[in-house]
Amino acid sequence: MAETLERPPEGRRDDSGRRPWTLIALLGLAGVAAVAGGGAAIAVELGRKPTAKQIEAAGREELASRWRALPAGEIFPAQVMAAPDPAGRKAGPVAFRVGIAPAVPCAAGVDRPVADVLTKFGCRRILRATYTDATRALTATLGIAVMSDSSRVSSAESALGSIGGAGDKARVGVRTAPFPGTVAASFADPLRQEFAVNTNGTRYLFFRAAGWAIDHGDRVGTVPAGTFAFAQTALDQVVLRFTDSTEPCERWDVRC
Repeated sequence: MAETLERPPEGRRDDSGRRPWTLIALLGLAGVAAVAGGGAAIAVELGRKPTAKQIEAAGREELASRWRALPAGEIFPAQVMAAPDPAGRKAGPVAFRVGIAPAVPCAAGVDRPVADVLTKFGCRRILRATYTDATRALTATLGIAVMSDSSRVSSAESALGSIGGAGDKARVGVRTAPFPGTVAASFADPLRQEFAVNTNGTRYLFFRAAGWAIDHGDRVGTVPAGTFAFAQTALDQVVLRFTDSTEPCERWDVRC
């Protein structure tokens, strides 16, 4: 049976349409900082290596701008593989990307109670993509809230706890991103069954909302544990895109 599974992803760009970059440049003037094309340039005296503080700052800037620098298809992988079994044998894919939605203002990408909290603490944009499992019966929308800085993420996370943690108790979180002509064409907000929010110590908050691909009537009172495990597996992979323990100068978007 033929079906349309995925809409081609769009590249992630800043508002000017230019790809951002982070650069530690060896220029002729000591201590001069420049900004061009959406990226940061740290200039040090010609012939002198950048200091540890400058490298650390460039690393933070690279991670902070990664949501714009990476193509959308790299942020949200096309397939997500299951973790290897205890014997180390690799398993097949458990989640398949259906489509990537355009970035939206924070008020448009999450439910109102969550949007109020995120906006208060400096939310800039919401990135979303929708996935399905191997059966094509379950779907999930993953969301990334881009915050102004990591310290405000901690405040936002605490505030979300007051509304039930943006999870199952409150039944609020990231809004669905349906895609016409795909298995997620009917995936609307009322079909969400399971909600979650994750953090990783950076300026990003990560959301997921999973449910049925088609309407089965009222919300199921108790969903068996593990029903939507594919959604968390997919979200874990997205979080890894924004977790980098490598040295800043080893990253693709930083030049030392």
